[in-house]
Amino acid sequence: MDYFKTFWAALCLAFSSVCFSAEIAIIIDDIGNSESDQQALNLPPEVALSLLPFTPHAQQIGHHALQQQRDLLLHVPMEAHYKNHYLGPGALTAQMDEQALKQQLQQAIVSLPFIQGMNNHMGSKLTSMAEPMRWTMETLAQHELFFVDSRTTKHTVAEAKANAVGVPVLRRHVFLDNIRSSAAIAKQFEFALKLARSGRSVVIIGHPYPETLDYLEQRLSQPLAAVNLVPITSLVPMSEGALARQKALKSGALTQ
Repeated sequence: MDYFKTFWAALCLAFSSVCFSAEIAIIIDDIGNSESDQQALNLPPEVALSLLPFTPHAQQIGHHALQQQRDLLLHVPMEAHYKNHYLGPGALTAQMDEQALKQQLQQAIVSLPFIQGMNNHMGSKLTSMAEPMRWTMETLAQHELFFVDSRTTKHTVAEAKANAVGVPVLRRHVFLDNIRSSAAIAKQFEFALKLARSGRSVVIIGHPYPETLDYLEQRLSQPLAAVNLVPITSLVPMSEGALARQKALKSGALTQ
């Protein structure tokens, strides 16, 4: 019996499309503050970029990424429990009422009209708060954008509020570079591949650190052994309106 289990597991690994779809999607966060963030454009076009609003290089990098048919997200700063001096412009905070939060988020969305979805930058405090997350998801629903919960806290209610409002939602499974060393990044990436081979679609988040981008350039040029690298949008169930918007983005109709 053990022999047949081993044989079947090996067969599934070799012909994964028959047994299950082993997929990873990668998002590179924090794009826009530095000109060096452009190195992320050297990664395969399946790798999404998440742009910080109102930053010096977000527009330029976003337009280049769009020309590559690359998925783009809005990386909205949200209040955390600490280190809020790292939030940057366009942040959503716990002190905002509904009107202020929705207006701030609306301005960020309009500033980067080529985005297809959004994920949170920081946000350990705000994503655990029910009302601000409901307001956030209502705004995303108006623009037919999806949400990826970066899960910076185990107490997040973002995914639940997205589901309640009807916003397509995914969650982050692996942070690639909490430790900025090639060895640690490689370990996290191989862990993500192992999760994917167990039969799930895995969302990975990294950052535009030289260590991360150098590692991914090298690793993604090699076979991933029965795992497919896919665009983040391929994992999102989209409405007809969202699909039409994505088609318009790809054709260049919404780049201005």
